[in-house]
Amino acid sequence: MMPSRCQEWSDGGLWGYVVVLSAFMIQVITFGTAQSFGVFNVEFLDYFEYSAAAISLVGSINVGIILGSGPIASLLMNHLSHRQVALIGAIISSIGLTCMPFAPNVVYMYVFYGFVTGFGYCLSYIPSHVLCGLYFQRHRSLATGIAVSGQGVGGTVIPYISYMLIETYGWRGSYFIMAGLSLHNIVFAALLRPPPKHIELDIDETTAQEKVEPLETEENPLEIKHIYSVSIYVRNHFENVRNLNNTTTELSLGETDLPDTLYVNGTNTNNMHIAGGMVATTFISKIKDQLKNIFSFGFIIYFINNIFWNMGASTVILFGPEFNENVGFEKEDATIVFTMIGCGTCVGCVLGGILGNLACCNRIAVYIFANLANGTLALLFALPILHNFWGLLTLSFLWGLMFGVILGLVMVVTADLLGAEAFGYGYGYLMFANGLGCSIAPPLAGWLLDVTGDLVPGFLFAGLITILGGLLVALIPLQRRLCSVKDNPVRKTS
Repeated sequence: MMPSRCQEWSDGGLWGYVVVLSAFMIQVITFGTAQSFGVFNVEFLDYFEYSAAAISLVGSINVGIILGSGPIASLLMNHLSHRQVALIGAIISSIGLTCMPFAPNVVYMYVFYGFVTGFGYCLSYIPSHVLCGLYFQRHRSLATGIAVSGQGVGGTVIPYISYMLIETYGWRGSYFIMAGLSLHNIVFAALLRPPPKHIELDIDETTAQEKVEPLETEENPLEIKHIYSVSIYVRNHFENVRNLNNTTTELSLGETDLPDTLYVNGTNTNNMHIAGGMVATTFISKIKDQLKNIFSFGFIIYFINNIFWNMGASTVILFGPEFNENVGFEKEDATIVFTMIGCGTCVGCVLGGILGNLACCNRIAVYIFANLANGTLALLFALPILHNFWGLLTLSFLWGLMFGVILGLVMVVTADLLGAEAFGYGYGYLMFANGLGCSIAPPLAGWLLDVTGDLVPGFLFAGLITILGGLLVALIPLQRRLCSVKDNPVRKTS
């Protein structure tokens, strides 16, 4: 069946725009709620008799689970549709938030806000983000950048809404309303329609054409490699779904050539046990192949970098409102200044998506610059001369801008580094690195606050660890340059 005129609007079709909008709104709610924990963090420190490190662990577990559960979400997407996984996540996260008003202690919040809500948000966020990449080819980087900018919008709007709710209903009443807001993810998840057949065919044709083209050129070795990598990943995703459906059908109908009873080493063994053993062996072999293909020098450096910049970012985001209050702002002004991080992130995500789509742009160089700039701006929070409304307002916006550029480039840089076959599952491991970084740093910053009575050491740590992560990434092009020189020595001329 031929695609309609509406489907021919772009490579994503009309439903491509709907999916991007849905992914955008899911990230508004998901990460807006996560970033608003900094506002609730101030209330929890006053209400519960726990240390700052113990309280901050609630938010760090939440963000860590949102990002670190990516491999589980990817596994579920191999057995269920993107829409089904996202719907399950929306229900789970709403249940977790609904339980929050009844929290008697911080350990209770670890479970229901940290693990339950975080896991639910992960199941909503990952499928929507991946589906954007499945709909678009030529403008995939821009589409995912727009979707990711929802994090910035959520970080701008929802923390201030949370502040107003706390002022009116208290933190317990506010979480009932936040749970209702989270239920809207059910509506947006329901709009995550699978890609139509004509887009699938276009992807297969594009991939077939790219197979006969060279993957690298001397002028820009990463450009064609990135396009090829993402196209292969999308094609493989469709093939995995086809194979899964075919296998499921065959097993359900009993259409196998195996006899009812098999003898292995003289032992009577049921064919289902043999099949299970074969599946287990295949699974283990696949994991070994994945680890072998992924963990090259470049990806190990990139993996560590993602841990580091997430450590810095999570510290600034979770302790931002409290930092603003400590320098002398009222709660409302402190929240307004904090929301500028979200504004900057929104602009930065779109900017990163645009830069990632430009053929003339060296994405690794831009990514390194964004890391270094983001870390430097975090260090500037410690300067007393900037501890005024307009100073911190501007600084927060610029920090969020660089943070957004990093977010907008993460997927395309991953594709550049891993290549065709390793891109899909490599991104899942990278999500684990992000979650690990978000889980480690906030409790450490809270411990520094308990010891020193000041958040400045935590912000200095955030800046330094982010800069270190950026410098590490600079080793990747350096290693490639050195290997290139070694493999292709310059001949001496007489």
